[in-house]
Parts: sequence; C-alpha cells; structure tokens
Amino acid sequence: MPVNKAPLGMNARNYLYIYPYNTGEAKRRADDKLATKSMLLKNGIATPAMYAQFENRKQIQEFDWSSLPERGFVIKPARGYAGGGIIAFRKFKNGIATSVVGEQYTIDQIQSHAFDVLDGGFSLQYLPDKCFIEERLVPYPMFRKLGAIGVPDIRVIVFHHIPVMAMLRFPTEESGGKANLSLGAIAFGIDMRTGITTAAYSKKGMVKVIPSTKVKTRGIKIPNWDQILLLAARTQQASGLGYAGIDVVLDREGNPNILEVNARPGLAIQNANLDSLRTRLERIENIPIPSPERGVEVAKSLFAQAFSEKVQPETKILTVIQPVTVSWGNRSIQVEAKLDTGAYRTSIDRRLVNELGLPYTGETVHVTSASGQGERPLVRANILLSGRKINSLASVTDRRKMKFPVIIGRKDLGGFLIKPVLWNNYSDNDQEELSGYTS
Repeated sequence: MPVNKAPLGMNARNYLYIYPYNTGEAKRRADDKLATKSMLLKNGIATPAMYAQFENRKQIQEFDWSSLPERGFVIKPARGYAGGGIIAFRKFKNGIATSVVGEQYTIDQIQSHAFDVLDGGFSLQYLPDKCFIEERLVPYPMFRKLGAIGVPDIRVIVFHHIPVMAMLRFPTEESGGKANLSLGAIAFGIDMRTGITTAAYSKKGMVKVIPSTKVKTRGIKIPNWDQILLLAARTQQASGLGYAGIDVVLDREGNPNILEVNARPGLAIQNANLDSLRTRLERIENIPIPSPERGVEVAKSLFAQAFSEKVQPETKILTVIQPVTVSWGNRSIQVEAKLDTGAYRTSIDRRLVNELGLPYTGETVHVTSASGQGERPLVRANILLSGRKINSLASVTDRRKMKFPVIIGRKDLGGFLIKPVLWNNYSDNDQEELSGYTS
C-alpha cells in the first residue's frame, strides 16, 4: 500500500491518530500523573514508588519531610506539562535538598514550590492541581559515564501494540537536568531492532558528539532494549490509548520503569530519527496485532535500519538455578529459584507471598504437577532475574518440602536461553523436584 513519506504534522497527528484512537477517558487519565500511576500499579507495571501526595495546603504543612530518603526524591505536579514544576533532588540531608543541577532548597522553599503547584502554576490552563513526591531513580551507570545531567529517558511511540519509533532523551546542564527537548536536552534516534542510536538532535540542530565528551552520538547501545519495547507496548495496552508516547527510565540495575504516559506525544522524535512517523504509522494502521509481544516482533522487523542486520541480537544464557529478587512495594527478598521451561507459569511459595504481601488477583488457574491437579490462586509479583525486571502473574502453592521457593515458568523467560545443569549436582530429592513439575 502506498504510504505518505512527508513528516507527520500536528494537525495530521490530532486528526488521524489522537482523535479516532484515544478516548476522552483515556486522555484524561494520561493527563493526570496520579491517575496514570494508579493505572500502572493496578496492572503490575514497574514505576517509581510514591512517597506522598498533596491535595491542599494543610497536608503540605503537616507532612513529615524528615521521612523522605537521603538519596533524594522528585516533586511533581499531577497535571503539569513540558516538564514544568518538576524538581529532582539527588540528596536530602539536615533539612536541605540538593537538586540534580546542584541548587539547594530548604524545606520552606520546597513547601513554597508545592503551594505553587496546588495553585495551578504549572498545570494545563493554570487550573488548581495536585502535587506528589515519588522515588528518584538513580540512572543506569552507562548514562552517567556519558555525561548525563539527571536521568535520561526513552520515549517510545506505540500504536496498537506496535512500538513505531523511539528516542533517547538525554538531559544536559543547559536543560537543567530535565529530559525536555525544548529546554536543551538532546534526542537520540534509535534503531528499533537493535536499540542502537543512529543520530542525535537538539533545538540547536544535529549533534554529532555529546557535549563535554568525545563520545559520538551514533552507535550507543541502549541496554535491555527488548524489555523496554515490550514494557512500552504493555503500558499502551493498559492505558486504553490507541496511540501513545511511553516514557521509560532505566534504573541503577538496568531495569525499565514507566515514568509517564502521553496522549499527545510531540513530533520532534522524527528529527532525531531522520524519518517520517507518518510513513511508519500508515504501514501498520490496518495490521491486526493480538498482543504486545507480537507488536514488538513486528516493530523489529518493519522498522529496522540496514546496518542492524550485521548486529547480533543480545541473548542472556542462564543455568537452571538462579538467584532472583521477589518484590512488591517496598518489600523484597532474594531467594534461589529454578528456571523450569516445562512449567508454563511461575509459582511462588505461600509463605513468601505472605511475607512480601503480594496482592492476590482474585483469579485462579488450573495446574497439573507431580503432586496432582488442582486450582491455585494468582498473585502479582515483581521478579528481578539477571538484571531484568519481570512483572509476573504467579500461582501460589505450598513449597515447604521443595528445595526452591520459586519456580520461574517459561511465560516469564522470554529473551533468555537456559543452559541445562548436570544431574549429579543435585541430591535424589532435588532430581525429583527438577523433573517433576509441569503446568
């Protein structure tokens, strides 16, 4: 089918994609960062933790500011736009908060800023707003080595489960540590198959070298690229938006987290990628995509650049027994888990579920195992495996007599290769456990 090779303009974006595919309810939720965070948490999607939210001045005045962590935090308006009103603090000690660009704020000054947020100083149409404080994610070490001032994020445009175009937004001293292009951040275009940067753009024009470094903007490999694309596609699905801009941040361990969902994402991403967003959208508009997983496959096939065929895809090879961290909210426990490709779904011991307070979904699943058949309840859990965060829907059972309190099923093992271990590494009981579980 012929496609339009002209860049996508604002009017065309609104008329062709936002108006027909984004409902009013979904747009209102995306415009409210607190409502978005609630949606993300409800769907078990990784996002920075919430520390506090304020709806009136009294709540700000009575808040125990000493309860905030010394490693810093971020204060945001619920309905802000273009990065306005957001202040990220990298340190908070003895009543003094230091921002990512080195400015110092007293508690009185932070409260004053929060009052301005409530008064609508940063909101759309300057209407009264809410204010909240959330976790400040420490950026992945690679970005600090590249000279980022603040936390870079990856904007992914997703349409009907398909990631269409992406860019790395790189905060600089000029942008005040914010990943906002209008303030002076740099946008790196990214190849959809490999996660390698292809070009870079700022409000001053094309950028070939990162400022204050000798690092070329082309050829930087974004870690955990497949997970980023899949998380973005799942978030678009959960948001109710047909066309969305999903902002993803990699934390200190390289785990992707959702920062924001945008119902009207900007169009500068085309400059960074030197390509037309409209062309890509028209290629896929009438392709039925049943799932985010399939959408990622389509994106990597259709929107790969020529050089990407020479790049070998990254695959992690793991042994059967691996340490994992199971978490929910502020609670986490590290245990040994068995990676079982014969089991479809992840299974977690009931004691571990209770200890972490993992939320039950109210649903059950029929399971066949070595001990027989039965119905098991399902819980949501965040599982960190080999540097990758998995948002799992796991079954609950009594594993007290088993060696491993967690079984990771093949549903959660996408992107890994499992290397079999020698049977004589285990006792007879372990062999029975290793061979006897299917679901």
